[in-house]
Amino acid sequence: IYALDPELDNSWGVKRIGAGQVHSDNKGTGVRVAVIDSGIDYTHTDLDGNFAGGYDFVQDDSDPMDVCGHGTHVAGILAAEDDDSGVVGVAPEADIYALRVLGDDCKGYYSNVIRALEWAVGNGIQVTNNSYGSRGNPGETVKAAFDTAYAAGIVHAGAAGNNGNSLGSGDNCIYPALWDSIIAVAATDKDDSRAAFSSTCPEVELAAPGVAVNSTWIGGGYREASGTSMATPHVAGTAALVIASGISNNDEVRLRLRETAYDLGKKGRDKQYGFGLVNALAAAASDSTGPAVTGVDPADGATAVDVATNI
Repeated sequence: IYALDPELDNSWGVKRIGAGQVHSDNKGTGVRVAVIDSGIDYTHTDLDGNFAGGYDFVQDDSDPMDVCGHGTHVAGILAAEDDDSGVVGVAPEADIYALRVLGDDCKGYYSNVIRALEWAVGNGIQVTNNSYGSRGNPGETVKAAFDTAYAAGIVHAGAAGNNGNSLGSGDNCIYPALWDSIIAVAATDKDDSRAAFSSTCPEVELAAPGVAVNSTWIGGGYREASGTSMATPHVAGTAALVIASGISNNDEVRLRLRETAYDLGKKGRDKQYGFGLVNALAAAASDSTGPAVTGVDPADGATAVDVATNI
């Protein structure tokens, strides 16, 4: 006989990567994760206990409340509370910080992303989730901000993009995930197949569930959504679990995620799945083994960024 866990069953991606089996010993307690996105509805009953603060770089104030819903959905996948209600996140006791760079329309500017990364370095953030992007290269200043944060010890997970095709051909990933300092994350469905929309390129490093993922939504509700935006927090949350397990160096965390991934597609690393499906059970449990974005015209000299999402 076994106990039922409807909360975990409501979170198929968290269950699929084995995170639920890790939670008895490791919930990512105290690991500092920044959701660089549209903010977070920190009043949501599945997020309020883990919300640790942040900043709104759109309104330039300390109230990063989410209006468009994207960041709240991402945050729930990453760290919804393990409270026998709603859904559960990959790292349900991580400390979540909302760094709002996307406005009410889920669009924003890389200038605010740079500020958010500087804030992350200054406030001891250990992992950032970057479920946004642009087809166009935003330039060396933005790249330098990610590289500097990575050099400071931060693990970056980023959406590979939703520009893929049914054949899984071509190089159509987005920035900032194309840069070396960021783990580019592709999306899979419940059958571990690449989502048709998931971008492909040699830079794809890991894959994670990203189709019809149920998570928290603004106003206290829940909603299913699809996209590499949804896949990315599965990886960011697993990185938090790895850190909580005792591996603190970000290079070592990244290597651990690669080495424990469940290989999909062609043997070894490939353009569709990277090293394979992120495997929280193998990566974070010491006693276990385991197997469409569009750049928009900049305003006032700033570079605009659209979210990588299908919502």
